Amino acid sequence: MKDFFFLGIQGCGKGTQGKLLFKEFADQYDYLEMGQLFRAIMSNDNIIGNFAKNIVNSGGLVPHFVSLDWFHTTLQIVKNKKVGLMVDGFPRAMEQAEFVIKKMEEYGRDFVVVHFELSKEKSIERMMKRAQIENRADDTLEAMHTRIDTFIHETLPVIKRFEALGKVITVNADASIEDVQKELKTKLGF
Repeated sequence: MKDFFFLGIQGCGKGTQGKLLFKEFADQYDYLEMGQLFRAIMSNDNIIGNFAKNIVNSGGLVPHFVSLDWFHTTLQIVKNKKVGLMVDGFPRAMEQAEFVIKKMEEYGRDFVVVHFELSKEKSIERMMKRAQIENRADDTLEAMHTRIDTFIHETLPVIKRFEALGKVITVNADASIEDVQKELKTKLGF
């Protein structure tokens, strides 16, 4: 059984697609969504919640050691439960990617990175729509541009690093939810 990492520019639908896939295979997989985890922590008015909130609301990334600790903990949990893992939105930076490569090898876990490909223009259009619907504090236009720039400069090189290892499949995210899910399942062999 392979583990799956869902990456793509903001608004590409990786969370929607990952949750749809997980819903169908919940008896075989656990699901880790780093963004949801951070939002849950940021909802608390305390030192850690406020620390994360200030970074994320400006479009930045929380320091790597936080994500690395959570990911390592997650690997231990799925190992003990003997299930696969679906990860939404991680790793997003090279330090995280190298940690993932090392830990996946250490735990003897095979994996695939799914790159949901979408243009920058479509990304902004979708994030603007999401901001209106969900009223998320971190979906300001300035934060959107910061996150897109971060994706281009930090996460795209991560995807290229995994491509060099033969671990990436690319899915066209500029289609209907149903068509993207169909392509995803076909490419993953489901």
